[in-house]
Amino acid sequence: MIDVSYSNIKNGLVKLICEELKTMLEKIPKEEQEETSAIRVGFITYNKVLHFFNVKSNLAQPQMMVVTDVGEVFVPLLDGFLVNYQESQSVIHNLLDQIPDMFADSNENETVFAPVIQAGMEALKAADCPGKLFIFHSSLPTAEAPGKLKNRDDKKLVNTDKEKILFQPQTNVYDSLAKDCVAHGCSVTLFLFPSQYVDVASLGLVPQLTGGTLYKYNNFQMHLDRQQFLNDLRNDIEKKIGFDAIMRVRTSTGFRATDFFGGILMNNTTDIEMAAIDCDKAVTVEFKHDDKLSEDSGALIQCAVLYTTISGQRRLRIHNLGLNCSSQLADLYKSCETDALINFFAKSAFKAVLHQPLKVIREILVNQTAHMLACYRKNCASPSAASQFTCEK
Repeated sequence: MIDVSYSNIKNGLVKLICEELKTMLEKIPKEEQEETSAIRVGFITYNKVLHFFNVKSNLAQPQMMVVTDVGEVFVPLLDGFLVNYQESQSVIHNLLDQIPDMFADSNENETVFAPVIQAGMEALKAADCPGKLFIFHSSLPTAEAPGKLKNRDDKKLVNTDKEKILFQPQTNVYDSLAKDCVAHGCSVTLFLFPSQYVDVASLGLVPQLTGGTLYKYNNFQMHLDRQQFLNDLRNDIEKKIGFDAIMRVRTSTGFRATDFFGGILMNNTTDIEMAAIDCDKAVTVEFKHDDKLSEDSGALIQCAVLYTTISGQRRLRIHNLGLNCSSQLADLYKSCETDALINFFAKSAFKAVLHQPLKVIREILVNQTAHMLACYRKNCASPSAASQFTCEK
């Protein structure tokens, strides 16, 4: 999905994207034993309306179909929209060459955003397969459509109890859209190129909840940011990915999983749903110790993920983990994984930002850290001067 509004055409971004896609599409993931990828590709350009392209292999020229009804988005063609790249390569290259010229004289500055995601999801639904949307977008969606946003960058709210409003989405459109996307295995990755306020709290919700990624390049300048953007795009296109995943975490008696953090959606207390999962995604799980644990049998955790491969196979991956239990706090501190702790604190703070003032979250983090150190000092450190904190490796 390529935003072809005036600023994106003028600064050369659309031309850059189209040029690079010609080489990057050669690298879409494929199964190890296969010569070509089973993934199909499709193209939409948009400003305040959507343009779908028919790139069927037997066409001499790509065909454009315009959808102006952004309130009730539909997919105007099925056959020829999602195609095998190798088969339609010449038509696709033809299209990518034409797009920058097609919109060269456009003065359209207004854009839509939610209908773009809706269109991609509807296309995947119609094709009865999961998939991933790459959206290249640059401005606040102010055109009249679902998900329309206004500038609410109010500096007066910073460092007040109402600051959390700035981190919450403006409208519930994006939340319900994200849930629909996850239900249909549609992951969204967003490349943002804002030159002014763009409301990431709203636009970023769908990538966050669908196992996608958000890349942001403020005031994109071709000579400075080009390489970083292309590296990010290349890595994202090439990496291995699983679609439409459901994960469950099971434990032995004595403790249980109570909270989950990450690019996930949960409609109940046990099933962790992800529209897509790849090597850059992590799910952080908080466990609560609520009964006796045995030092003899230890604590057992099983993580099972059901997902769809890029060739459409449904697979199950299972990880089993056995942890030692100890009644000695010193053993616990020796075994602590600092990276995992920091990851957990960062993600729980990120989640809390939506509901509590930053000042309160900061205090909670400081108190938790101080409590851990005080507990170590009281139960594990050898006796020393009261003013001295000792730490053993």
